[in-house]
Amino acid sequence: MTDTQLQKGFTEPVRDAQQAFRQLLKVMSEPGVIRTLDYADALAELSPAALSTLLSLMDQTTGLWLSPSLDTDLIRTNLNFHAGAPCVDEPAEADFVMAKAGELTSLDGLKIGEPEYPDRSCTLVIQVDRIEPDCGDSELLTLQLSGPGIPGRRKLSLSHPGEALLAYLQQRPDPFPQGLDMILVSGTQVAAIPRTTQVEVI
Repeated sequence: MTDTQLQKGFTEPVRDAQQAFRQLLKVMSEPGVIRTLDYADALAELSPAALSTLLSLMDQTTGLWLSPSLDTDLIRTNLNFHAGAPCVDEPAEADFVMAKAGELTSLDGLKIGEPEYPDRSCTLVIQVDRIEPDCGDSELLTLQLSGPGIPGRRKLSLSHPGEALLAYLQQRPDPFPQGLDMILVSGTQVAAIPRTTQVEVI
């Protein structure tokens, strides 16, 4: 490992990990709400919110699959050093999937948990170009969300996450409580669409 390969993670690892984790709990409990997550700088193609998410959620026991544009020696080295996170070669082996929008072309075989242990499912961290509150921008996809943590309905606008992900969100094929939770990151922003959220495209 060289000094060039190793870059800064959290400035204050314990404090920053706790603060980032609280923000992630916030967006998971209130789907569609956007929060700032900038406790780490960007790492190559990983945005600050993406790296902050991974560093706060992962450890030596959580396997990570990286999509092709993110699967570099630099990113693997830093995630392993800062979080102890082992990278896996197949998405089906992963506890976390970190992917750029459009690079996860199939969700078949991902861990959806077990009826008795739904927490053993895979969490998707998807990096998109933009996340906005309902802004009426015709270039963005607007989702209408409903379910636990949402009073009535909430709208979320974002650049397209990819056909496979959008189809999964609309169809919700897995029997509850099994399923996949999704964290959306863009720049320093984060939002979430957990498995309990119903999604319609507006």
